[in-house]
Amino acid sequence: MKLGERQSLRQIYFRWTIILIMVTFIFAFAIFRYNREVAAISPEALLRIRPDGMVRVLGRVVAGTLNKQESAPVFVLSGESMIDGQTKIVVRYIGKPDDNLRELKLLVFSGFFDPGKMEFTAQKISPVPNIGFIASAYLLSLLPLMLFLFNMERRLIQLSILIKEEKGYQPATDSPPLQGEGYGGDGLK
Repeated sequence: MKLGERQSLRQIYFRWTIILIMVTFIFAFAIFRYNREVAAISPEALLRIRPDGMVRVLGRVVAGTLNKQESAPVFVLSGESMIDGQTKIVVRYIGKPDDNLRELKLLVFSGFFDPGKMEFTAQKISPVPNIGFIASAYLLSLLPLMLFLFNMERRLIQLSILIKEEKGYQPATDSPPLQGEGYGGDGLK
């Protein structure tokens, strides 16, 4: 392998190393954002942690506890599973009326926990995010694409090196302009 070939391949590996580092940083920031803004905790974790600030709680509205007639509906929220969700918390919803608020529905509530009253004050209701499906879809589509691009770039550089080594390839040197039918004296059609 000649010096020019090694330099070309080094440039490819260097460029793709930088791309992989950037993708790693983007992935790390995505995980950080997910943990900070999207991830929800269970009612069991809420009672155990007792956070001071705003928190997102994932739970199921217990059947027979929802009363939508009040200005701020109060209901009981259990864990994600109806069978395993033994820990229950009282939730007061003070946000705008939402059609998603129904009994036996799995929802994410954003709000604050009051440890004195043992009550969670929800300000916003969100459907359950399917972040795992979204992330896996991106990975399943982007990883093969990146591998394909890397392989194609590497093959292209190797092909250009092979062409340059061939004897049939001669760089253009002061060749006379083309003459003949359809061409003017300046070599243009």
